[in-house]
Amino acid sequence: MDKMMALYYDKVGEYVRDMAIEGLYTMPSFRPDLVIENADGHPIAVVEVKSRLNLSTDVATEMRRNILERGLPVHIPYFLLLSQDIGYLWKESKRNGSEETPAYVFPMDKVIARYSKRASDRRLYETELSLLVLQWLTHLSTEALEASEEPEKTLALSGFSDSIKHAMVLIEEEL
Repeated sequence: MDKMMALYYDKVGEYVRDMAIEGLYTMPSFRPDLVIENADGHPIAVVEVKSRLNLSTDVATEMRRNILERGLPVHIPYFLLLSQDIGYLWKESKRNGSEETPAYVFPMDKVIARYSKRASDRRLYETELSLLVLQWLTHLSTEALEASEEPEKTLALSGFSDSIKHAMVLIEEEL
């Protein structure tokens, strides 16, 4: 029997590969958009960036569940799912809590306004948004940003800001 492969979209718009071969299908390994590591090289946070308009809590929870199924390690204290409009933070989540809703939700508009040189009413491409988030998280980890407005206020409240001080923000680092 020849290998048959089809690409289709799942409920949240992610590509899924489906092989119609007797048990030969293996789930692709998970490679996050960004990983934040401490000085010892241990991951503190995994960050996924999506350029999806109107990213709801339900869709974010489903996206996280799909990522858990693809191999997100459970020992990582923080998981962030960020869009141009909103951010979701799970803190010290357990793998068996795949339906767990985010512990914190915060707006991303002020980050976009601070770091984007383009009009804030324009949707950013996912690559642009990822680079913007990389710059923001790098500043958050290396500089003393005042937590007087969102989302820094929420991230400080959650303990995230303190946990990433002097950490490295890495692009598509394998876990």
